Amino acid sequence: MKDARTTKADDIRWEDIYDFISLCGQANDPTVLAIEALNNLEKFCPFDQALIYFFDGNGKICDQYLKDIDESWSTMYLEHYFKVDDYQYSCFADQRRKSNKVNLNPSKPALFVREWAKETSNDFVQNLIRPRGLKYTCSFPLYDLYGNYRTVVALDRVAGRNFTGDELMHLQRIIPHLNNLHKNFYYQGFRQNTIKRAVWERADLTGREIEIADLLCLGISPASISRSLHIALSTTYKHIANIYKKLQVSNRQELLVRLLRNK
Repeated sequence: MKDARTTKADDIRWEDIYDFISLCGQANDPTVLAIEALNNLEKFCPFDQALIYFFDGNGKICDQYLKDIDESWSTMYLEHYFKVDDYQYSCFADQRRKSNKVNLNPSKPALFVREWAKETSNDFVQNLIRPRGLKYTCSFPLYDLYGNYRTVVALDRVAGRNFTGDELMHLQRIIPHLNNLHKNFYYQGFRQNTIKRAVWERADLTGREIEIADLLCLGISPASISRSLHIALSTTYKHIANIYKKLQVSNRQELLVRLLRNK
């Protein structure tokens, strides 16, 4: 059996990867992109079950897609992490630990593999992993423009062998392309609204204020904005106060109304 150390560039199925990325590139939003990618990943990395969690801009799960997994297992999983402080096996663990969240080297995508037989036996493993019969899990996140998780994909195996070097090598080649496509949706969301841009410019907002105003209009909380932009919460509130003063509004609702009226 070939392992990760013996996988060579010549073994990579570049034509299949190109076809895969071209197919995913036809998606019209990040949700469709992730689902399309998952449903076509088996040719590179077979799996028995899979799930996708989608996050909003505040780091909370807002939707899910399950493939051959009963919804009750996902409900139990999410309820477990609402009740405990230990995020060891959480798909959004890094959302709670900012220092580990941002992928600084996109050429080496975040890719996590767990061999469950080797994991410490605790309530989570006993109550959620063993009953599902999981043997191995391979997961990876897709980011927005600020390095925040917006999508997490998990591939599960309930039988057979661990993920091979070839399979992981193909995922490592595919994931950066998926991230580029994924991030592009958020870029388009910021830049294609010419009405909003005109309002910001007439109000003489600074570049940072425009960035924060965009995020406010997307429903992102000040705390999440601070984490995304790596600035102090007090600094974020200072920028928000300047935005409200320049646009002559007093809260986010009035900011949205101001935008819609385009005055």
